[in-house]
Amino acid sequence: MKVKHIFWFFSAVVAVVTMAVGVAVLVDRFISRKECPDGYIDCSDDTEEYIEQE
Repeated sequence: MKVKHIFWFFSAVVAVVTMAVGVAVLVDRFISRKECPDGYIDCSDDTEEYIEQE
């Protein structure tokens, strides 16, 4: 294979990976349901009292 063909193949792989990452970000941002947008789980007062009693 010539160097030109290797560069084309590498460019195609990078393009496919970039598109896959872009689709994953869009699905994560717009389609998936976010229960905790901050990434933290909030405990209610009942749960905290239960933990303190143990």
